[in-house]
Amino acid sequence: MRLLFEEAAKECFSPAEARMRKLRAWIEQAQSARLRGNLESFPNQYDKAEELITFYTFAPLVLSPNRQGLTNQILAFAHINQSVDSVVSVGLEKRYQPPAGYLSWVKNEVKNHPIKYIREQAEVHLTENKPLESSTHVDAFIETNKLIIFFEMKFTSDISYDTTFNPNRNQLARLIDVGLEVAKSKGKKLLVILSTPTTLSTLKSRLYYYKIKEYSNPLMIQRDIAWRPVKDIEDTLLAVRWIALEELINLLYKDFSHPDKEEAIQFFEERKLIQPLFERNAKE
Repeated sequence: MRLLFEEAAKECFSPAEARMRKLRAWIEQAQSARLRGNLESFPNQYDKAEELITFYTFAPLVLSPNRQGLTNQILAFAHINQSVDSVVSVGLEKRYQPPAGYLSWVKNEVKNHPIKYIREQAEVHLTENKPLESSTHVDAFIETNKLIIFFEMKFTSDISYDTTFNPNRNQLARLIDVGLEVAKSKGKKLLVILSTPTTLSTLKSRLYYYKIKEYSNPLMIQRDIAWRPVKDIEDTLLAVRWIALEELINLLYKDFSHPDKEEAIQFFEERKLIQPLFERNAKE
């Protein structure tokens, strides 16, 4: 096992070296754990790390000379009936500050938090001029001539259902809220795509299944980001969509040529995110 697509990592992570060290550490720990038969979760983080799955999923897009074409195929998968003319940038694990309007709104809202010590923590934060929400982590993003596309990637985990100072602020709503601010500042539309394994979605075992259904309606989104007017959401948000992670991987790897491709396919096979080679050959 080794870190694949290092040239892509240098392009899509910032800072790249720190992220690459973390990914390599997971790989080294997993190699050692497998040799020793150690089945504890920490040394085997490599087996479930969503950051590594996200990186390997998007590496073909980062390295492709046809980012526009692949992005348009992603839009088609997401049932978006429009195309883009150019891709400005592609990146992974970018952090965005929470909207100033939300930070102002939550200062009063936190007074109604049901947990006493959280209310007291908020008072200390405000006295020290600390924001009541940290930056939002976007797993992957594509900026085009028309769109800001934010991706939330899940493997076995669910979206979080709260933040420290807001018991009702789920992770997907937070991503939409931050994305609206970014898109508005650039005069573009926002598309939010959640990508998860098919089974966990179809079995309805995760909160994100229900939120994706609800978020087809701007009124339901506004309920979860209550500080924003509905019109603000309607004017900027193009859609919130779900794409099967298996389909996204297949799309990006289908015509991809790279020396690391087969090792990446084995990585996805091990995680049941792509059919084993013999099964693929039997169907062809």
